Amino acid sequence: MRSRYTFLGIAIISFAVVLLSAFILLFSQDTSEFTNNYPLLSKYISDYSNELKSDYQELAVQDETSINPEKQGEIKLDERRKVVKFQTDLTESQKIEIEEEYGIKFTNDKPTSGIYSVLITDQSNVEGLTKDKSVNSIETDVPVAISADTVDWGVTRIGADKIWESSNGVGVTVAVIDTGIQLDHTDLSQNIVSGYDFVNNRDIANDDNGHGTHVAGIIAALSNQVGIVGSSYSSRLMPIKVLNSTGSGYVSDVAKGVYWATDNGAQIINISLGTTTDTDVLRNAINYAASKGVLLVGAAGNSSGAPCNYPAAYGAVICVVATDSSNKLASFSNIGGELAAPGVSNYSTYLNNTYRYLSGTSMASPHVAGSLAIVRSFCSTCTSDELRNVLRETAVDLGEQGQDIIFGYGLVDLVAAVEKLKPEENVEENTPDQSIQDPLEGDSEIKDPVSTQPPKKGFDKQRTTIIEPKKDNKGRTSISMEESISIKFSLDPITENSGLERTVVYLNNEPIYTTTKQEDEYTIEGTLLSGVQQFIRVSSFFKDGSSSHDQIIIDRNVVYKGNPFNNVIKKGRSVLGISTGFSLRKFFNF
Repeated sequence: MRSRYTFLGIAIISFAVVLLSAFILLFSQDTSEFTNNYPLLSKYISDYSNELKSDYQELAVQDETSINPEKQGEIKLDERRKVVKFQTDLTESQKIEIEEEYGIKFTNDKPTSGIYSVLITDQSNVEGLTKDKSVNSIETDVPVAISADTVDWGVTRIGADKIWESSNGVGVTVAVIDTGIQLDHTDLSQNIVSGYDFVNNRDIANDDNGHGTHVAGIIAALSNQVGIVGSSYSSRLMPIKVLNSTGSGYVSDVAKGVYWATDNGAQIINISLGTTTDTDVLRNAINYAASKGVLLVGAAGNSSGAPCNYPAAYGAVICVVATDSSNKLASFSNIGGELAAPGVSNYSTYLNNTYRYLSGTSMASPHVAGSLAIVRSFCSTCTSDELRNVLRETAVDLGEQGQDIIFGYGLVDLVAAVEKLKPEENVEENTPDQSIQDPLEGDSEIKDPVSTQPPKKGFDKQRTTIIEPKKDNKGRTSISMEESISIKFSLDPITENSGLERTVVYLNNEPIYTTTKQEDEYTIEGTLLSGVQQFIRVSSFFKDGSSSHDQIIIDRNVVYKGNPFNNVIKKGRSVLGISTGFSLRKFFNF
């Protein structure tokens, strides 16, 4: 009997040793090999494989030699360019014969269904070409353009387009310290004021790289039915060129640019560039601008988890980290910032009157600069500190509750910021009628929830309230990754003469449902909740022009569906939200 137990004990010990060895082997293998199969990124950080690492990389790599320069920029009417519709496509020999007979020149455009573009001169026989039996029609190849501006997802995500009726940045000057700005860009030129080129020592700060033009468009591209709309589209843009055509320059020029912008009327300075070196000359320039009441915004940097670069690292500068469309931190973004803003695949102005998608904290920073222009324009009497604080206080609290190392205070939310800056209505002196029972308090089975009293003014006016799901003291609720979520909301109190015009449910500042009911419910399908955290706002708008809002953060707490190692990835001591036994320095390259 004793030998049987001895054998059993040895077997158990042996099994434990094998299991322990396998476990040690699992966590001692090369970091890159393991993470390729089972990503250990925090649920708050985006999967690197879906993003661009550099500001200068585009979503789709284009062969510059394939671009037709004749069709770039703003296309204007040219009576010499005609579009000819032939009955059939032509052979090369037929095209040569027609060119020689009628004195025209075919363009290199690819024909489709017999449609050709040709160039004519005063000597061309257009009348003869019109009568040619092979021709159906000939007319001027008139320009066409989109009929409305495009609002990029980043501008929508911070809620800028929802408050343009209240403020659009008018009267505010934003300096863009960068590669300059294309001064004659159709979507920017009317907003551009005098600047300076410290690279070439001249008054004309024209862009020869594209980066500064892209940044400028995010801030203040015109609302002109062409191209895109910037977050503060009526702001003035001050181009300060400190970087050359390759996007590099000297810290001395950056410092000079900060002084120049401050002394020439800039109220906000955006600096989408950086260095890891702290210098006296740049620090002093930043402090000088701040002492004059200038608001400074800087890009955190694109070194995947490193601290904010300078000048963004200075206390006087708002360091901005980048988020993607799922409200995750962009994997290329540095951390330790003050605010978060969209910085992945942002569509904005570019050189030669074009538009491009770029990614980087350089794109996140101008979203915040534009936001500051909005609130500065809305509250001209507010101090710089008050405006900076209102963006902090109203930011959507992504990540761990409260200010955290990944998102700082959170994602900029202009709707909430402007709402907070609105003056409070005066409360009426008379005491509310205590005989009227609040239908949302006390007995849940009130038979007549409708009051016959009109809504009161001031603090007694109807308010929008999200009833379900219940939220914690941080305004959050948790669901799994697969779940849909039902949003039940109501006016408080419900009245017969509410004056309600409409109530809108927003998902990440995008409207997804509208109702005229005082109490309603809407289910958001799980397929729409693509990120770990989303924010939902319910806004009621009344006929007297007033409004009321309530919001909730949806935290989808299942991180990696189907990952067999979820049971061993536990929350504990972490860097960047990651808890492993691996070398984080090796993995994140810092």
